[in-house]
Amino acid sequence: MRGWMAMVIGSALALPAPVTAETLRVEGVFPAQAREASFLPTIGVDDVRGDFGAELGDAIERRLATLGRDGVPHAQLVAPGLRPDGMLGGRTSLAVSDSDYTETRERCTEKKDGKCVAKQKYRVDCVRRSIGFHADLRLVRRSDGGLPYAVAKARDDSHSWCEDGGVASNVDSTVHSMIESIAAEVRLDLAPHAESYTIRVQEKRDGLPPAVAAQFKQAVRLTKTDGAAACAAFAAIDRQVPDHGSTTFNLALCAEAAGRYAEAADRYTRARLFAPRAGGEVSKGLGRVGALAAGAEDVAAMRRRPPIRGTGL
Repeated sequence: MRGWMAMVIGSALALPAPVTAETLRVEGVFPAQAREASFLPTIGVDDVRGDFGAELGDAIERRLATLGRDGVPHAQLVAPGLRPDGMLGGRTSLAVSDSDYTETRERCTEKKDGKCVAKQKYRVDCVRRSIGFHADLRLVRRSDGGLPYAVAKARDDSHSWCEDGGVASNVDSTVHSMIESIAAEVRLDLAPHAESYTIRVQEKRDGLPPAVAAQFKQAVRLTKTDGAAACAAFAAIDRQVPDHGSTTFNLALCAEAAGRYAEAADRYTRARLFAPRAGGEVSKGLGRVGALAAGAEDVAAMRRRPPIRGTGL
């Protein structure tokens, strides 16, 4: 993903669901990457000029038209003629180039007892096709002409084929895939989205007394069937042996999944001290819970807005 901008709206700890690994599941809402733009009450899609620009504009509009199906607050998509609060437009360009080159092959020129004993090298003509699609997009705020969203999106593809094999790439179909990819990215830029993800718990029991280590092992097993019970077991272990690295990390993950972001951040910070080998996962966890807290603020603010009763006319 491009950023952990998220708000948990539910927790798998409270929902019985089959899990196949030692993980805890979190269901959350990721805020728009362009947070300022996401607060505009209404947006419209204007002309996107240039190569395949109209197709890109249509693709973005189709994506934005599906907003709200997941129950997450978002800007309303309206027609450009209704004077939306933000208008998205831009320009595209396409570059296609074919370059000739050769490749070396070998063929058997003599066999003996079913085995090749002499080979000959030869060369074949080939073509390498490069396709580059570039889009400069910007969202203009109607109230003051500001640009809460201005980005450059680029996609590149390279494909080769030779006279003895391979098929020439189709420019239209390749660009179509690029356009759909960019449109999906723009949708994430401009509006929050719901997502469900799992994070693996830490399983190292080093430093725990044998009896407590057995409890820890059982707690890890519980994550496959009952996340709430697993978290309760990790909490009990923490009371017996405070500041154990894996336990601290797992309790941070429990807090993250339950939406207790301040607690999760505190526990991840402590886990960095007591579980140094999990440093990479700790850093990711801190990044997530920081974004989760910001996402909670965004969604709460969007829900406090009065409903849209007009179109700006």
